[in-house]
Amino acid sequence: MTLYRHLLKEGLPLFLLALLFLTAVFLFGFFYAGARWLEGVPIPKILRWLSYHVPGVLVQVFPIALVTATVLLFGRLAAEGAQFALLSAGIPLFRAALPLLLLGALLSLIALYLQEYVVPEANNRVRVAWWDEIHTQGAGLFRLKGMQIPIGQGKSLYFQDFDPEAKEMVGVRITAFQGEVGTFLFAERGTWEDKTLTLRNYRYYQVDFGQVPGLETAPDLLAQVRRVFRAVSQGKTLEVASDLSRARAIADYADTFSFGQDSLSAAWRKLKDPFLPPLEKWRARLELHSKLALPLSNLVLVLLAAAMALRYGKSAGLALGMSVVLSLAYYGAFFLGRSLAGVGAIPPELGAWGANLLFLLLGVRALR
Repeated sequence: MTLYRHLLKEGLPLFLLALLFLTAVFLFGFFYAGARWLEGVPIPKILRWLSYHVPGVLVQVFPIALVTATVLLFGRLAAEGAQFALLSAGIPLFRAALPLLLLGALLSLIALYLQEYVVPEANNRVRVAWWDEIHTQGAGLFRLKGMQIPIGQGKSLYFQDFDPEAKEMVGVRITAFQGEVGTFLFAERGTWEDKTLTLRNYRYYQVDFGQVPGLETAPDLLAQVRRVFRAVSQGKTLEVASDLSRARAIADYADTFSFGQDSLSAAWRKLKDPFLPPLEKWRARLELHSKLALPLSNLVLVLLAAAMALRYGKSAGLALGMSVVLSLAYYGAFFLGRSLAGVGAIPPELGAWGANLLFLLLGVRALR
């Protein structure tokens, strides 16, 4: 217990410093990538946008920070000859790594919690803040023009253009079907706040397509046409309820980047959808297992990092270089596996878990 206490006392500060440094590096990368659009944006908005990245960044940097702390700690032990002292006392090397393994298990649980409850919503807010507050100053809906957006209850929204000055949709169309009866709502302009669409200068029509074939033989064509095509109403202003909020619409449709918007449970439900096409099911399997494998890398990397540090990390510079190499090697293997699984070369489970299995076997062998 005394050994474990000293290892944690030395290792925790190293881990926290590495975590802080790596998180800052990642956030600076996001800041640098968007620097050309951040000029003139109030600092609180920029800081809020960067803060939304933090949960997703933590999931990615936990393994790197833990590897860095492990390599520096065990490299110092190797430099002071502690490796031979441990073996002489009958303490296997894997037992010396036990405190950091427990830390890795704790980080894995935290990462899984973040993946389920925090990261999806934070990633949504990243996109909304970028498109609606920073990039366009409240005109984020412009990214949705020309798209067919499902807004719930069978309704679909489309608008031809967006007026960034008035922050209004232009040439709005909402369609819905109940059986063979279609509802068509047209408006010159419209706004979208939360879950309410406000349309101006609207026209509301219904068409019963089930009765269209009867037009060819109708004795009273005009009366039949009036039953098939109905102008329900028109007016200045109409409010339409949407199940999809404005923020969620921007988060889902503003761009094609993948920010991990699904939680673990949502990915599991998607995988179990019996109507999911085979290709989508394949991708869902890969996404679910990737979301599980990456947090658990905190466990598998500790063993190999400790073994490599005890053998080769006798200087701080070499130890830091080794931590970088191990981290890059793991992420390289992880994303290579995902890429191979993505093109169907290997099963999704192997693509997601392959890097973890490889580094686990190497670590167990190295600490024997």
